[in-house]
Amino acid sequence: MSPTPARPPPALPDDVVEEVLARFPPDDPALLVRTALVCKDWCRLLSGPGFRRRFRRFHRKPPLLFYIYHCATLIYYKPTSSFRPLHPASPDWNILNARHGRFLVLNVTSPAPSMEAEFIVWDPTTDEQHRLPMPPFEYTSWNAALLCAAAGCDHSDCPWGPFLVVFVFARSSEEGMMSACVYSSELARSLEGADLRSPRRNAIYFGCHIKTGVLEYDLGKQELSMVGLPPLTYWTHFVLMTAEDGGLGFASVQGSKLCLWSRVAGGPGGSATWVQQRAIELDNVLPVRDPSMSPNVYTVAVAGELGVVFIWADGELFTIDLRSGQIEKVGNGISGSGFVPYTNFYTPGTETSHHPFYP
Repeated sequence: MSPTPARPPPALPDDVVEEVLARFPPDDPALLVRTALVCKDWCRLLSGPGFRRRFRRFHRKPPLLFYIYHCATLIYYKPTSSFRPLHPASPDWNILNARHGRFLVLNVTSPAPSMEAEFIVWDPTTDEQHRLPMPPFEYTSWNAALLCAAAGCDHSDCPWGPFLVVFVFARSSEEGMMSACVYSSELARSLEGADLRSPRRNAIYFGCHIKTGVLEYDLGKQELSMVGLPPLTYWTHFVLMTAEDGGLGFASVQGSKLCLWSRVAGGPGGSATWVQQRAIELDNVLPVRDPSMSPNVYTVAVAGELGVVFIWADGELFTIDLRSGQIEKVGNGISGSGFVPYTNFYTPGTETSHHPFYP
């Protein structure tokens, strides 16, 4: 008589499975995709909004998935994880910046002399794109930034929420004058006056090409003003960032040090002034290629959610974690500009029909 087959072990409760899988490394999202193929129950769990919230809540800081930079007329994509976008960035795009899981892109739709362009808000994890026309102004200089517009958002799940695009510009007919307009995805139009509901942080800052100041736009007051910079930054590369106290800050390489500055109260008459908060000695962390030559070292980008600064040194790209001081090489043989890092979480089910990984 054949022995009675053993009963299969009882299935683990969904909460236990989710608790285990939430500990998978966020910078290897392909591992979650492969795990979802184990069985239908795990696929259901990993694709659900509950696991996505648990995964983001457990890891808190989104991983660096890739970065993009421009060289001449080309866009280069450099992965730092197993994530791959559904579709690559169009070669016609000018990647401006990224914030909370979405890129802000400039796309020229009609060449000069009657140049027409549009902004595109692009989520690489879903390939969702929102297009809005660039204001039809004749301007000598301009800049733009993307903001989350969700009330009370903790920015852990922004790509599905509303957004603002802030556009600042100088008209060719008004020398020395700067203007601004704001587009709302909720209202699908540009905002004026009391229409504007400002995010939790009610000011946004733009670097200026003259490098002597930072342009501040107050979303609540709808006012533009110039914030002066220390003279030592006039001829250096610097990146704007959120300082450790939550205010305006910037990072720049000065000599052999990465210097972190913040704007604090305490100047004459109670005005704000720039203070160097700390400096990181780069000679101790960056590899020396030729000790007889002074290396070209610049700050090129910052990933604010991670507290990471990108430094270019003689064709090599490094990240420096400002909290731990850990340095990581993320690129070699690189020559270009417009470096834009992309940080976000990815879990199965984020996209609708295909998963963004190479087979």
